[in-house]
Amino acid sequence: MAAKVPNPANKSAQIPKSSGSIIKKLLIVFVILMLAGVGFALGIYLKLIDLQGLGDKWKLHDYPVIGQYFTPPKTNFETVDLEDQPAQMPTVPSQPAGQAPVQSLTPPLTPVDKDKQAKIKQQEEAKRISKLARLYENMKPDEAVAILSKLDDTTIIDVFNRMDEAQVAKIMAQFDADRAARISQAMLKGKTPAIL
Repeated sequence: MAAKVPNPANKSAQIPKSSGSIIKKLLIVFVILMLAGVGFALGIYLKLIDLQGLGDKWKLHDYPVIGQYFTPPKTNFETVDLEDQPAQMPTVPSQPAGQAPVQSLTPPLTPVDKDKQAKIKQQEEAKRISKLARLYENMKPDEAVAILSKLDDTTIIDVFNRMDEAQVAKIMAQFDADRAARISQAMLKGKTPAIL
């Protein structure tokens, strides 16, 4: 009996099939990655993905290599050391009727202490307003207008003064013309508007 000699044609036919399937798989993975990249770029272009917001949320500006592409969040207020705060004074319990009044344990505030407390209150208010400004800045203009239209002009001006000008312009464009003019005029003069 003659020995079976392997057919070299069959081996060459098998090699391209296995390498062809690997190439097909790599091609499919490449196409999927390309579609994902195009989808991501399209999401950024159409502002469906807020890249700066994600950078602020994940603090990407702190990382050495990619931090150069992300700017740290802006604040519109001065930082202040809270070490100068006056210590909390203990409270005096109320006295039952019929007893002689007890002198207060808290000394009267000096003008310097009053100034410090006033500055602390202003700083806390500035922080709250800045936080509101960041919230409205990240909203879509029509959503922000729906809420801001129910607020008084003074509050709106305080918030607008801490927001990005482009976002303020988009929001102002959707306000009632009379109210937008009144707010604009008050912002121009730097005064609090008279509520009509």
